[in-house]
Amino acid sequence: MPEQSVPTHIFRWDLDKTYLRTEFDTVRDLIKTALQTAEEKVNVPGAVELLRELKHEHADSLVTFISGSPSQMRNTLEQKFQLDGIEPDIFVLKPTLRYILSGQFGAVRGQVGFKLSTLLRLRAETPLAPETMFGDDAEQDAFIYSLYADIAADRVSRDTLREILIEADVHDEMRRNIQALAATLEPKDTARRILIHLEEKTPPGRFLVFGPRVVPIVNYFQAAVVLFADGTMGAQGVLRIAAAMMHRHGFGMLELTNSFEDLMRRRHLSPDVIDRFADGLEEGQAPADDDLTLPQAFIDQLIRRARSLAPRSRFEPRSWTGPPDYLEVLQSDRGLRESVQEKSSKGLFS
Repeated sequence: MPEQSVPTHIFRWDLDKTYLRTEFDTVRDLIKTALQTAEEKVNVPGAVELLRELKHEHADSLVTFISGSPSQMRNTLEQKFQLDGIEPDIFVLKPTLRYILSGQFGAVRGQVGFKLSTLLRLRAETPLAPETMFGDDAEQDAFIYSLYADIAADRVSRDTLREILIEADVHDEMRRNIQALAATLEPKDTARRILIHLEEKTPPGRFLVFGPRVVPIVNYFQAAVVLFADGTMGAQGVLRIAAAMMHRHGFGMLELTNSFEDLMRRRHLSPDVIDRFADGLEEGQAPADDDLTLPQAFIDQLIRRARSLAPRSRFEPRSWTGPPDYLEVLQSDRGLRESVQEKSSKGLFS
């Protein structure tokens, strides 16, 4: 990649079902997706606006996209980014044809080997910075991102990593590549947050195994609120995302305020974060670049909801001792898949 200044933050995105609304559950879905033009591809509501806001607040950040879509779709997908006004710094697609020609047929469908090796390679090639990762529940993004983060922080031994990769059916050549990359990394815990878009409506409780770093979200307004809690986005940025969700994507006041409360119920927001958020809202609404505004009633309602949420004495952060037992996660997922015979059955993480 071209020489660049040290990024202040790295945002790592999946593409299908995270940034784009893509169907690939059947052969017909795959064919339809492959034949779509850039103009026909549809974004997940709020994804473009959130990414623009993050680039606005972090001008020196690095944006990477890693997708399991075949590399033959690059031209179409790059045209889609241009239509959206998005310029990824790095955009990696799966070399599907190469996998087929080299006999790595499991890698064509599987994602663990491809995505994990790509994440580790990019980490080795770019300066270290805080990382926020975006994925979905259609595949194994929560597992892959969490494992990547713990490898990078030197919380997974070499022997354990080898066992995990074998259990995940990663091809021998790719497994050796991942182990070699992991051995050369500078150990540092840079993963700040992993956000999982629940495109497949997986129950959020299934992700508790990965600890508080992973937050399942039902929409990108929730993502903005979590990023505010992390200090990655300001309150005014959250309001601009809310305005875009309402004006462009048909979300209502009640839906967004309920989304806010859902994060609190699941204990992803502490009382001090709620206080800071309410204070930020009371500062008034900054004008958006395209003059999107929110009804004052919505802002007032958010402030009231924030101020009236559970008393401090009742808030107890979830206890957590990590890292996850990745082998047990894989074995439980495999057992669930094998125990249910219906063709539409999903594993732990869809």
